[in-house]
Amino acid sequence: MGRVLGRRWGRAVNGVRAIGVLRGESMGLVTGVTWVPIGAFAAPVPKKSSSAAYALTELASTLDVDFAFVPAGQERSAEAVRRLHHAGAAAFWSVAGVFGRVADRIGWAEALRATAGGPGALAAALAQELHAALDQVREGVAAEADAVVVADDFAGATGFLISPDFVLDALVPCYRLLAAEAHAAGIPAVFHSDGDVRALYPALKRAGFSGVHLAGLGGDDLEASLEAAGRHGLMALGGIEVAALRREGAARIGTRSGTFALDGGLMVCDDGGFNDAEEVADYVVAVDAARQAYVQVRGDLSL
Repeated sequence: MGRVLGRRWGRAVNGVRAIGVLRGESMGLVTGVTWVPIGAFAAPVPKKSSSAAYALTELASTLDVDFAFVPAGQERSAEAVRRLHHAGAAAFWSVAGVFGRVADRIGWAEALRATAGGPGALAAALAQELHAALDQVREGVAAEADAVVVADDFAGATGFLISPDFVLDALVPCYRLLAAEAHAAGIPAVFHSDGDVRALYPALKRAGFSGVHLAGLGGDDLEASLEAAGRHGLMALGGIEVAALRREGAARIGTRSGTFALDGGLMVCDDGGFNDAEEVADYVVAVDAARQAYVQVRGDLSL
């Protein structure tokens, strides 16, 4: 049972289910929503909230999902956590990873070039950004978030952007400290990267992560990543590639995700690729299709 959800929100059944699955319990179908930019909400955000906090929790409530990502460092992020709890959902506090922070500061081209110099090339910059990331994890703990998501994109559609050796030598030790900070507060940690990063699953598991959020993957790559995650003891989050919703059909993609979830190896959610309100509307259709596919076989979402 989630640390906050078990103590304060006794009726937050959905959120309890999400945390239970991350901790290896069999809790039935779990659904969620990740990053939704403010421009992708169909209705204008009320003036009382200058961030997406209000709109995010309204969407989570409408979808009746088990969890939602809350970006750290935004205005009213702590409020979003409270709103999600009231809506019965778990709040997954999303913190930018150390490499992305460095790349945003010095430029992505420069950061990528520097990785060719080996683990020591960006050591000072990574150490500096690690402290900032740790502070944000602590902010999530103080806000009573239920899990921490560390998001660092070091791969893409064509493969790794930087050497896996650099990730293992220079970045994974930083990720381990971020996961340890979450564990010290009694909450699980999830890792996100775009692309196929199966080669790093064993290291991420050893670093203390309970799950991996899959992004930009479809077809065989998605299935292979799901299988690899399960083999290494990691729960997979994802299954619904936003970019493919219109191309392949929202109901079809949702049905496939619901089928993948039947063996308990997938927490169904988007891959973080929302751009507009039409994609969010398609996502609603996909989540409903996932639930229908699951119920057709199991008969109950909570089984």
